[in-house]
Amino acid sequence: MKPFFRHLCLVSLLGGMAAATGQAQAAATILLWPIDPWLSADAKATELWIQNQGNSATTMQVRIVRWKQEGGYERYSAQQDVVASPPIVTIGKGSKQLIRLIKQGSVPLGVEQAYRIIVDEIPQPDAKAEPAIGLKLQMRYSIPLFVYGQGIPTLKEGAHHALVETKNLSWRVTQAEGKPALEVKIRGDVHVRLSQVALEQGGQKRAVADGLLGYVLAGSTRTWSIPAGIGQPDRLSAQINARDTQWQSTPVN
Repeated sequence: MKPFFRHLCLVSLLGGMAAATGQAQAAATILLWPIDPWLSADAKATELWIQNQGNSATTMQVRIVRWKQEGGYERYSAQQDVVASPPIVTIGKGSKQLIRLIKQGSVPLGVEQAYRIIVDEIPQPDAKAEPAIGLKLQMRYSIPLFVYGQGIPTLKEGAHHALVETKNLSWRVTQAEGKPALEVKIRGDVHVRLSQVALEQGGQKRAVADGLLGYVLAGSTRTWSIPAGIGQPDRLSAQINARDTQWQSTPVN
């Protein structure tokens, strides 16, 4: 598994933040891996590594929140079914820290539970009390975590651990805030991870996402904006969970 790299810019599905606290300073350069941790029904814990590639020590807080998709929105809530240990760490420059993601209870039969691991940089106190003349960035990282009950097939090797049945997937073009949008729905027991997504219309293919587009959680629906000029596409292609070949499908009405 390749490490996950974020370089001095805030990328998070939960949103970013910047606090005006003293002189302008660069936040730590952090490496997280693996980028798709998961817990099978038989596993009690798994690993997350945080590496500090910056020039100074940094303190990080690790939280795990429940993740749902409702009414077209991402919903997050506090929980204690899966916890991070230790939850707060100080990592020296060039050093790395193991975080254990620990399951504290059982998961119901045939259920996939979705979480987000939120890793926040905790601002370091300034050596000198000086007037605020710039921005000190507080970095936030967010990666998914899926936990499984018995009866959900998972794969230890390959591009992704959860096998999604294409018969449970459907898509269509709808309207979101007055603009065309791609709506993807999944009726199965596991999420779908969509990447390398393209739409075809009249023999012309237009890319929606060259890399990762996003996730649709089990039993949920998500929408994404699509490029202008695509009104009635007749085919979608995408890379999805644990498959070497692309998913190709026509729209539902």
